[in-house]
Amino acid sequence: MAKTIIVVPTYNEAENIENLIEQFESLDGDFGIVVVDDNSPDGTAQMVEEMGKRWGNIEVHRRPGKLGIGSAIREGMEKALSHPDCQYVITMDADLSHNPQDIPKLLTAAEAGDAGMIQGSRYIKGGGIIGWNFIRKLQSRVANTLCGLLFGLPREVTTYFRAYTRESAQVVVDEALADKYEFAVRSALAVKDHCIKIQEVPIVFVNRTQGKSKLKPLDVVVWFFVIIRLFIPRLLCRPGSGRLLKFCMVGLTGLGVDNGILWLLTEQAGLFYIISAVIATEVAIITNFILNDNWTFRDRKKLGSKLITRLLKYNITCAIGVGVKLGMLTLLTEVFGLYYIISNIIGIVTVFLWNYGGSTLWAWRVKR
Repeated sequence: MAKTIIVVPTYNEAENIENLIEQFESLDGDFGIVVVDDNSPDGTAQMVEEMGKRWGNIEVHRRPGKLGIGSAIREGMEKALSHPDCQYVITMDADLSHNPQDIPKLLTAAEAGDAGMIQGSRYIKGGGIIGWNFIRKLQSRVANTLCGLLFGLPREVTTYFRAYTRESAQVVVDEALADKYEFAVRSALAVKDHCIKIQEVPIVFVNRTQGKSKLKPLDVVVWFFVIIRLFIPRLLCRPGSGRLLKFCMVGLTGLGVDNGILWLLTEQAGLFYIISAVIATEVAIITNFILNDNWTFRDRKKLGSKLITRLLKYNITCAIGVGVKLGMLTLLTEVFGLYYIISNIIGIVTVFLWNYGGSTLWAWRVKR
């Protein structure tokens, strides 16, 4: 097949796929196309097969049903790598949010530099987003910032518009075993773990105008917990993991206190859940401070600041986290329609890492 193969996962993209492939075929260069279709009832696969008869460089891989965008991309990459002539793999969405005319820009970067993965980025100079409301932009920003803080990944890792060298594509196929939206982060992490350089190039993302988005609120929740699951083993491998485990156990105690009081004040006392959450959070902060001061950071009590200073610093650290948590609680409950207890748990997990960092580096910091 061709030197460069474009992998496109599809589900009900009949309104977009013809335009997309026509743009692929207008590009200069030697391109092949692999479309992975999850049994689209709107006939997407049949349309692609008919176009394949015309162009001769298109493969359609049919799957029995919706098995997840991550697994679709991974299977498409595996199909591409089965061709020994394939040197580069491009992955992108089928909804025209990614501009096919940017493909040469990604390939130029891949061929000119030493990077094994070229990430199309909305968050570097020259990049941007068109057609999203504030909530969608905020959600994307938070997700990418979280991945940067936890894993040291680039500013953009949540869009699939990428160019891979054959080496990095093989790493993704072998190790990025995630089936849904978390595949975007898992694949970038697999490349980074192999010390393969990731480079960003600017793209402008345009919200789809035809068809419907496949992203559901539950996908956001699953993505979040997968990211935490990926991070915790890495954190435990670092020095000081014993202290982290203690902090985590204290945090779980606080989780029970927080949610127990939240439930009591909301369901039994009849308070508005936001007010209940504020009260529950402060009680949990004080409980956690007592446990951390006498167990997690016991060895630092006499080497650090005074008790009242530690309590004040810990409260400030947690107060910032509370702002983040309440923001997520409101966003996930009011905008995405999640049950408030689930929203609250997600918020607590998000700020856990912030609180641990603030506690270690500030509240219980040892004096020189």
